[in-house]
Amino acid sequence: MKQKKTLPKAVELKVPPLPPPPARLESARTALESLFSSKGPMSTLHFLVHPDMVELRREAEARGWIERGFSRLTVPWLELHWTSDGWKTKHVVSSNDVPCPVVNGTFHLSTCAPNTEVEFAIHVGLACHAQTDGAYARDVGDLWLNDGGKNYRQTTR
Repeated sequence: MKQKKTLPKAVELKVPPLPPPPARLESARTALESLFSSKGPMSTLHFLVHPDMVELRREAEARGWIERGFSRLTVPWLELHWTSDGWKTKHVVSSNDVPCPVVNGTFHLSTCAPNTEVEFAIHVGLACHAQTDGAYARDVGDLWLNDGGKNYRQTTR
């Protein structure tokens, strides 16, 4: 006669309840809500940085990238350095911030009221690739876009 196999009973583990999430998670949530909510001043300025800009192509040529066949450029990051008080106070908006405040050339300024004249320069990350490259860059660099040292001016929306 065949014996019937029995499976062992499941063991119930006594796991203590998890503690509440740290307060910093709550403060991060609050910061994100305030960044993109209608609670305070928020304005935008527009400056589209793209790989075919004359300034970026010139920088790639100066670095010898084009000559070596690395003619495809990408912009992996941007930082907008801006002020509305003659550089007494400097603000930085980075494409690496979360949530990203830069979308299609529009920089969202969470601490600036609309219709404010701002002076700014943009720090640009630049990467070169060969036409056959997939995901990696052959070389990276950075440059400043600042209207030839005079900085740009724009009234925010």
